Amino acid sequence: MKIKNWGICGTGFIAHDFASKINREDVNLVGVYDINADAMSQFAEQYQIPNTYNTIDDMLQNPDIQGVYIGTPNSTHYPSALKAVSAGKNVLCEKVFSLTEAQYDRIQTIAREKHVVVTEGVTMFYMPVFRKIKKMVEDGELGKLSAVNVMFGSCKDFDPANRFFSLQKGGGALFDIGTYALSSIVFFMGTSTNLLDTEVVKASTGVDEKSSYILENDDNVLGTANITFRGKMPKQIVVSGSKGYVVITNFPRAEKATIYWNDGTTEPLDEGDENNIFDYEIKTLNQYAEENYSDNIDTRLLTKRVLQIMDSARGKWGLSFPHEDL
Repeated sequence: MKIKNWGICGTGFIAHDFASKINREDVNLVGVYDINADAMSQFAEQYQIPNTYNTIDDMLQNPDIQGVYIGTPNSTHYPSALKAVSAGKNVLCEKVFSLTEAQYDRIQTIAREKHVVVTEGVTMFYMPVFRKIKKMVEDGELGKLSAVNVMFGSCKDFDPANRFFSLQKGGGALFDIGTYALSSIVFFMGTSTNLLDTEVVKASTGVDEKSSYILENDDNVLGTANITFRGKMPKQIVVSGSKGYVVITNFPRAEKATIYWNDGTTEPLDEGDENNIFDYEIKTLNQYAEENYSDNIDTRLLTKRVLQIMDSARGKWGLSFPHEDL
């Protein structure tokens, strides 16, 4: 059954992005929940959403709602998703899906029991240009895969009260931009990818400010990632094979990439439209719900492996969050 009727958790930037870009011919926005009543009322009016709710529990009692989009801060993802799947609702949750793999496993166990689908909105899992390059790798067009290298840096003003620098709110570079970097590596290198080593510099609030990673899969493909909250870097992925390499810039919603072949020629790739990202995500969720997907990219397994790597990295750093044992 197609999941058409959706409720939204949150009214922040990403929720506005979702509501403004989703194809309303395919998706009905039935209700919205937010702790800020004024923001919620304005959001509902702007996007013509008929129902507003003071609590997520109230929203989940609406039998018309089939799916819940979660676009709230990181620390709220797990409790919100837990309530949603327990109520028999499908879930599309923004990254990072949960603070730990154990939390994610619990959600997926309940989802299977309730016969609903849960996916994470990591954009590169769904953007067509990424899937095009993934197929090229699998078909051997780039030759034998050798390495995947990722850079992602942003320069955020330090503010201890901001969620980006708050342990209480699940902040830090890893859970914000690191999700994209590690997800890119796992996307191309597969779920046998393991963390070999990592280094971190922490902010005074205790969250990770910048970090680096070395990874390897069962085929001896190496992956590296460098991320930072305190310095601009290109949002760039380089996928290297024996016949050439692909450069993807301005990810995670990239539409374009360039292949650099060993003979010195180049080839542009142009696939997809970032304005359709949420349609791509919900289309995939519906394919899982209908058990009607033919490719071998199961984003649910990719999310699980990325969370395993994050757990391992934070274990090496000695970094934990207040809510991760829920």
